[in-house]
Amino acid sequence: MRHLVNFGLLFCFVTLALSGAMAFLRPFSIVTTRIHIVFGVVTIGLVGLHLLGRVRYFRNQLAWRNPKRSSLPPLHLLGMILAWTLLLATAWLEWAPVPTLIRQGYEAKHRAEIVRTSPLAGFLDPELHIRTVARQPGPDADVALSLTIVFQDPELPAPSIAVWTESTTGSMIETLYIDSTLAFSEEPVWGGRPTPRNHILPLWRNRYTLISGVDPKGEIDAFTGTTPSHSFTLDDYLNLGENEAFVLCVEVNAPHDPNPAFPDPHIGQPSILYTAYIEPDADQKYAILERTGHGGGAEENGAIQYNLDDLTTAGHLVDLLLAKTAPQ
Repeated sequence: MRHLVNFGLLFCFVTLALSGAMAFLRPFSIVTTRIHIVFGVVTIGLVGLHLLGRVRYFRNQLAWRNPKRSSLPPLHLLGMILAWTLLLATAWLEWAPVPTLIRQGYEAKHRAEIVRTSPLAGFLDPELHIRTVARQPGPDADVALSLTIVFQDPELPAPSIAVWTESTTGSMIETLYIDSTLAFSEEPVWGGRPTPRNHILPLWRNRYTLISGVDPKGEIDAFTGTTPSHSFTLDDYLNLGENEAFVLCVEVNAPHDPNPAFPDPHIGQPSILYTAYIEPDADQKYAILERTGHGGGAEENGAIQYNLDDLTTAGHLVDLLLAKTAPQ
């Protein structure tokens, strides 16, 4: 048992160190996080077994009143407790040099390009070809919004998707969902190779500039920011009796789908935009999102192209996009 615990702790330590370093230095990965959590749980169990086998040792070290036993001096124990407390406080309160250390991580260095969806939004994959995105109302709203996405072919990998809301004047309000593979880098690995995010979902990315203040090239956009006529929270539109309306948008794209009009073997056909006009006060609580345009050539300016005639398989990536509003 002792050898099992010792070598188990060694292997777990190496795995935790490597996965922790990857989580700190690389974009978020659910695989890295899952490995870190699993081996963290196993490490807790192994440490527990180790401590059970060392109960007599700890008893001896704390037996200060028994001079016949080799014990840890109280001042030494107090010093270790104080050191542990100081280290914990340093991390908790961000005392130096913790801020300098944190600034070396991926999250800090790429803060401007990391997308944080609304904390009131979440998603669920009840089946391989179905995804549900829901946005619950905040304290100042009373209507929930949900979107059901059904992919056309459950045998194929799901395409990349962004879900967001816009005002009726075309300004982004909130990003409700974006694939995790695209949320942490302006040049994620897509279709097997690094690809600029504004080439994958160009319509969403250009509108996201209004929220982030950073354009697709990484430059600060001096013209973005909150104005008196625009709100960046969907709660202002999720109130009954206010006669507010907004547009629900979904952009979908898959790599490696070229056709004669779009021959690039990697990017293939452009992203497709689906939209629906949402009125929380309307009697009809369901809305089907319809194909509105595509993002071909929209990498820099985000202009929607409304001619869908040259699209083939790209127009059949999703089978259904159904939105629903429901009072809470």
